Amino acid sequence: MLNASPNNQELEKLSGYDYEVFLSFRGPDTRNDITDYLHTSMIDAGIRAYKDDEELRIGEEISSQLLQAIEQSKISIPIFSKGYADSTWCLRELVKMVESKNTRRHKIMPIFYDVAPSVVKYQTDHYGNAIVSHANKKWLDNETIDSWRAALNEVGELNGWDFQSMPNRGKGEFVKEVVNNVLTELKTAYLEVSDCLVEVDNHVDEIMRMICTHDHETKIVGIHGIGGMGKTTLAQIVYNQLSNDFPNCCFLSNIRETEITRLQNQLISSILKKRWPDINNIMEGKNVIKERLCSKTVLLLLDDVDEASQLDALVQKREWFGKGSKIIITTRDRGILNVPTVVDWTYELTGMDFDNSLQLFSKHTFRRDYPVEQYIFHSERAVNICGGLPLAIEVIGSLLSGKGIEEWDAILKELEEFPHEGVQRKLMISIKALNEDQRKIFLDVACFFIGIDKRIVIYMWESCKFLPQQSLNILQQRSLIKIREDNRLWMHDWLRDIGRNLIQQGSGKKPEKQQWVWTHAQALEILEKMQIGGDVHGIGSIEAICLKLDEISQYSLIKECLASLSNLRFLQVDSKDFDGSTKHLGTQVGGLLCYQCSNFVQTTFGPLILPELRWLSWNCFPMVFKLTNISMRKLLILDLSMSKITEKWDGWSHIKLAKNLKVLNLTGCKNTTKKQMVFEEQKLPVCMSERIG
Repeated sequence: MLNASPNNQELEKLSGYDYEVFLSFRGPDTRNDITDYLHTSMIDAGIRAYKDDEELRIGEEISSQLLQAIEQSKISIPIFSKGYADSTWCLRELVKMVESKNTRRHKIMPIFYDVAPSVVKYQTDHYGNAIVSHANKKWLDNETIDSWRAALNEVGELNGWDFQSMPNRGKGEFVKEVVNNVLTELKTAYLEVSDCLVEVDNHVDEIMRMICTHDHETKIVGIHGIGGMGKTTLAQIVYNQLSNDFPNCCFLSNIRETEITRLQNQLISSILKKRWPDINNIMEGKNVIKERLCSKTVLLLLDDVDEASQLDALVQKREWFGKGSKIIITTRDRGILNVPTVVDWTYELTGMDFDNSLQLFSKHTFRRDYPVEQYIFHSERAVNICGGLPLAIEVIGSLLSGKGIEEWDAILKELEEFPHEGVQRKLMISIKALNEDQRKIFLDVACFFIGIDKRIVIYMWESCKFLPQQSLNILQQRSLIKIREDNRLWMHDWLRDIGRNLIQQGSGKKPEKQQWVWTHAQALEILEKMQIGGDVHGIGSIEAICLKLDEISQYSLIKECLASLSNLRFLQVDSKDFDGSTKHLGTQVGGLLCYQCSNFVQTTFGPLILPELRWLSWNCFPMVFKLTNISMRKLLILDLSMSKITEKWDGWSHIKLAKNLKVLNLTGCKNTTKKQMVFEEQKLPVCMSERIG
């Protein structure tokens, strides 16, 4: 899962189906042989590989979880052994792989292990006998058999690895080649950019000239300009053009919103291609980058840098990376780039001229390069209002799309009332035009769900009756959010800031009166007011909050705070700095642990009902904490990733009470190996982030 914290945009995905590589194999043939070697090597290289063993499956119907695992993987690797076609499970998987290949950007990379490609393609020898045997089974229809034949034929024609034709190559060397090819294929998956681009070639050419693509020296280029100007899009296009020439690529997005140690960890893990132990402090991260990446030639994109300390922690010196590395930085603050010993060139991205602005506006409003004739005058008015800012052109153009002349007049008149207020207030008109459900979903994304898989969040929105499908369609049509190809929600950082400012203005900048409390600082302010007996009137209106447990004095206070949040539907708790050990004596306070250091006093509080809670995200959940005081009645999503719980943890029985549970994230819970069995007994609809057992 992507942690629901706004400061954590690059963690593991919540969906248990979202893998990079799907391995399909016949268990008795290769489970303990080439498949095991390949899977282990991929995991070591940092590749999220799904290893399905059809021998462990029950029944003939392929599960929805398995279909999703194939569908959401970027690459499928069928390992063709002599007995592969004997398995109906393997053949069903193969059909799904071909379907995914033909309907989206899914790649099949077959391994012909102990069978020739021609045998697979034409179904001769044992493969032909297997298909005939299946055809004689009464419960299999001709359509199914034909689909299996077609899939074998299509995949048999694909370029892959013919292990039999490599007599002088050992399995270790062979596996290394496969893994390296997979890494290269995954690396070349471009960053997604808008298909409504106008006049970017000149900017791209200039950046490419600055970065000296054929120069073997390290080059660092900074792109600066005001928000909404298109800096990220430009940088992504350059990154895409360069990526094929670099074995080590890393895109660090949304730096302004992310903890520096998390960014350091992501950079190190991406370049070394394996999960690196958590970085505990910035200095440790700097030392690791300097020592481990100095021999690696990298392509690195740092997006939305807003403090010099971020550059200092990530690219303090060019010698931290191998010779020939290329680094691109985007920022709104030109002053951050004024480090001659680090940044070689800077490029300012300014507003679009009128003709290009009109073309971009027309693309978003009329889905063509020029306005409809009767709307020419109004389109020119709108473009003048936008002041050459691409984001404003996109949002206002999308708002006007499909509306009549009278509606255009009314909206443009309102926009023209703020000639000196800047674009931000003008963009606010699009947000205020949303209905209540649409606005709540927009603000949910702005505060918590940028980078999160929409299929996960929809569970909560549907339960709250926000009509998410219709609302998301409207938000996309008006260019207020985007849904990327991998189903992740995305929003421009300027729109995110506008949404958050709207929340703060509506509450008089008092966090306790906000419906959304998205930072630890805001939550701490509420706790401090409660501690001194201050006025926290309105706290019951909070629907989503992010808390951080890092001080002994906070635990009982947090329990009191949560008990007051009767409308809370989303709770994210970060307790990564708390080790959860029992070396100190403690007191159970309403299910939370309050350290007393010397006295052990058992205190009893009433349960924390939280009757509206749909999403609980508590990373690094310690085993000594208890869930029993939190209601499971409406809980849909439970994220306990990176926690220290074991299969003996007494919280399992309480989680079973969550009859509506849709998603359970246990990524990184290394102290238990049987956690999936707890839920299979009751057949609860649970998605796992890791394949267990």
